[in-house]
Amino acid sequence: MTSIGLIGAGMIANIHAEAAKRIGTSIAVVYDPREERAQEFASKHSCDAVSSVEALLAREEIDGVVIAVPNDRHAELAIVALNAGKHVLLEKPMAMSLIQCDEILSARNASGKVLQMGFVCRYSPAAVKIKEIIESGLIGEVLHIQATLLRQRGIPGMGGWFTTKARSGGGCLIDIGVHFIDLVMHITSKKKPVRVSGKCTSAFTEATYAYEEMWSTPVRNGTFDVEDRVRALLSDASGTTFQFDISWATHLPENTMKDGLLIEGTLGSLVVDLWANELTRGFSENGNPKSEIISVELNDAWDDAFDSEHRAFAQAIETEQLEVGAGSGEDGKLVQSIVDAIYASDELGREVNIEQ
Repeated sequence: MTSIGLIGAGMIANIHAEAAKRIGTSIAVVYDPREERAQEFASKHSCDAVSSVEALLAREEIDGVVIAVPNDRHAELAIVALNAGKHVLLEKPMAMSLIQCDEILSARNASGKVLQMGFVCRYSPAAVKIKEIIESGLIGEVLHIQATLLRQRGIPGMGGWFTTKARSGGGCLIDIGVHFIDLVMHITSKKKPVRVSGKCTSAFTEATYAYEEMWSTPVRNGTFDVEDRVRALLSDASGTTFQFDISWATHLPENTMKDGLLIEGTLGSLVVDLWANELTRGFSENGNPKSEIISVELNDAWDDAFDSEHRAFAQAIETEQLEVGAGSGEDGKLVQSIVDAIYASDELGREVNIEQ
């Protein structure tokens, strides 16, 4: 049985802990600078709470750590954990810059330990199915993917670290957009994005936004200097294009645009809801348009995805090798390069090339 520690005791850390326990990984220890939160976590998951990162990393019984903290601490904590000889599951985004990504990769290479990125959408049962379909050649060469994720009221903790650029690095793009950026690269095996055009906007304020439910509660009179909506068009060296329409909040009526992926290939198409138990394939038969429903095996899609992510991490710990299909540090850097380019395109008001 593998044993892990968690750095961070917030909502996402609790989700990781539950998934780890379901697949047989032992939760040994947690650290969070908010002592009360750490103690609550320790009581809930029957583990120890320690008073520092150093104390957590000194625990010899833990094989790896899950890092689930604000974005501005990702690089620092991933590096110190790798240097301490621990395998690392790092929540997205990888870091705040490409320079930080390279620093993490250097620490990984020097340590010989595994770095797995928390790109959990790769493991949704529907995502696993569509990757199989694409690789089978059933829809031919992928020409275009439209990725849509529109939260109507989903700004996480307006006024807190999520909406403070100095701590988060950005808004909905770097928070939830990274999931779809990684996912489309993963399912198509496209790894050479060359240029992107992006537009970021912010339409909401504390006065015009009514909080409903999200990861973190609002902070009154806090900072909100990031985007709540982004639209981007990305081109790969292969000629495949990717369109992203992402929001934390929108005035559009709910379900005006369906969340998920519209995948167009030379021989067919796929309409995908990542968390559903079926998807739709469009194709031609004797020149006539046809469609079929393809079933997706699942129990609870959300839990299934996190469970699979933790099975991959447990296997990586045991074999000291990242399994094929798990998010690597290189994948994290690739996503960061696209995020940085979208922000640069928005700032410059034109299409930009992607630095890798």
